[in-house]
Amino acid sequence: MTLSRRDLADVGVLIGCALRPKMRPGADSDYRTLLGRYRADTEFRTAVDSVLDGLDAQVLSDSDLGLVLGVRRESVFAYRVSDLPNVGGVSERLLVGLVSVAVAAYAFPTPADFDDDRVRWVSVDEIERFVRDMCDRLKRTPERTEREDESFDEAWRTFDRLSPGYKADRGKGKARRSPASSTYWVAHVLTWLADQRLARSAPARGPEAFQLLERFRVQAGELAGNATYDLLAAIRRGDHPSEEAP
Repeated sequence: MTLSRRDLADVGVLIGCALRPKMRPGADSDYRTLLGRYRADTEFRTAVDSVLDGLDAQVLSDSDLGLVLGVRRESVFAYRVSDLPNVGGVSERLLVGLVSVAVAAYAFPTPADFDDDRVRWVSVDEIERFVRDMCDRLKRTPERTEREDESFDEAWRTFDRLSPGYKADRGKGKARRSPASSTYWVAHVLTWLADQRLARSAPARGPEAFQLLERFRVQAGELAGNATYDLLAAIRRGDHPSEEAP
């Protein structure tokens, strides 16, 4: 069977739905119908995959939560750290990148964890302490942590210089976090993940707790083999070499 113009239009509709993180098949009948067709109709699936390939993208998962897409760096749909609000300078982009990878390494410390769909929870304090501990380890073992990636070195040193607590703006009254606080950046990243439907707030689990959703697990799985993820994951597993090792 040859796909009709209507079929090709449906290919575009399905891809458009997948590119909207807040859309869910359960709440949109067209999305639900097209997702079912993607799973059952080989020709339709091939057409969707081919169009995505031309856009430097691919389907990572087609669960009941919708299509989860992954994109190559050169894709027009590739996520840029600078897309986050209030992230303009190089230091801010490095901090956001470091915290984002830290969330993945903390929740999924082995590549096999990315295939495990059990629920993961994180909090602002947990991630801040995790990155802070990583900074302390790297300061104690400089000869073991020399890296070709200068941006990573700059990122963790920038994080290490931040205050771990609140810093009140003068004259503002109630204390609140400022960009001079490491917890500000952790909270900023986790809140953005929730805005993108990669996580959801979970106040019942404690202050500033979040549940990581399947879309985050699937997309974060692309980090497996990334040097920064590998280092952070090793620290999370507890098998990063200590300064006492020979």
